[in-house]
Amino acid sequence: MGAPKHKWTPEEEEALMAGVLKHGTGKWRFILGDPEYSSVLHSRSNVDLKDKWRNISVAATCGSRKKARPDDDNTKALTILALTNGDDNTKAPFALSYNTPQDLFTSVDNMILEAITNFEGPLGPDKNSILQYPEVDANMQLNMEQLVTSRLEHLINIETILKIEHRYSISPAYAVAKAIAEAELARAEAEVAAREADCAEAKAEAARIFAKVAMKASKAYNATR
Repeated sequence: MGAPKHKWTPEEEEALMAGVLKHGTGKWRFILGDPEYSSVLHSRSNVDLKDKWRNISVAATCGSRKKARPDDDNTKALTILALTNGDDNTKAPFALSYNTPQDLFTSVDNMILEAITNFEGPLGPDKNSILQYPEVDANMQLNMEQLVTSRLEHLINIETILKIEHRYSISPAYAVAKAIAEAELARAEAEVAAREADCAEAKAEAARIFAKVAMKASKAYNATR
């Protein structure tokens, strides 16, 4: 008998979708038994997970006309990823090399930003150009196009990139923030290098002094023999 009916929380929905991504559709018992998700889904039954997954699948298939909020982006991407499992209990193959869905999203985001940054042309790349970028193309597998589309929308929503007439470019605000962060990192690395150089110089000086003292001690010892 299932748990009393109560509204699913966003945390439960994300745990369910991540569980399907990891174990596959229909593996409700494995998902509930997985320590990574059991603490969140402890009040849910196999039937609860099955029914909720059917609702998520229907909603994702039918789509929605409302504008996606930035907070919806990861949930949407998780849904796309999980739907690649279909009904045959197989898992999305291109996700298996990542420890978490967020690792996959970050990897795809980085590939998109690299594709936009390295695009050669008077205008920014369109989606097809991004999909044909060597690193993206090399990782193209089942439903990768849907995932790239979802992450493009996410990057637009958080103002990392801009879209004008089907062309994508890096947001000036993001570019400035990235340049500042890189400058700060370079300054920090320079300071570390300077400290290491000072330390190496101090060690060298100590070694020189030690060698000099040892030489004098050796001469003094030989003189008494």
